[in-house]
Amino acid sequence: MIGPFTLSLYNDLILSIKLGRGVDGFSNAKPIFLLTILEGIALGQFECNIIIWNDKFLQKTYDAYMRYYYNEQNKTPLVLPYYHLNTAPFYHLVWKDEIRPPIKGHTPSAKYLQEHLLYAKLDDELWELLQNAEYREYIRKSIITRFLYKN
Repeated sequence: MIGPFTLSLYNDLILSIKLGRGVDGFSNAKPIFLLTILEGIALGQFECNIIIWNDKFLQKTYDAYMRYYYNEQNKTPLVLPYYHLNTAPFYHLVWKDEIRPPIKGHTPSAKYLQEHLLYAKLDDELWELLQNAEYREYIRKSIITRFLYKN
């Protein structure tokens, strides 16, 4: 049974994600990508705990959130948070081959992901937790307050 302790644990893990560096300082691409995932779960866009790289809903929603929070065209392509969120202990990339093929450079290209990646997934416990609308909203508000709050 998923309860308040699990919610607190995952909320803390999400709020402690390492942010990337952007041209203007720290990048909020990972928090915005997480909001995109939460929105997809809320709207039933994912049948199960599988987040496909080239999903049109992900791209459209991520771009819309970027425009909303930054009032501009997205400077950070989806490939960056989709791939680099794998540094978080609750987000996992599932490769086609058991051993991930070598990547030239720091971030793989969209083509590389298309060719070598099956999907991304969340911890099963986190996925189950996010099926609860109240828990999902709590985490959503925490992300916005921690990373995106506008003064």
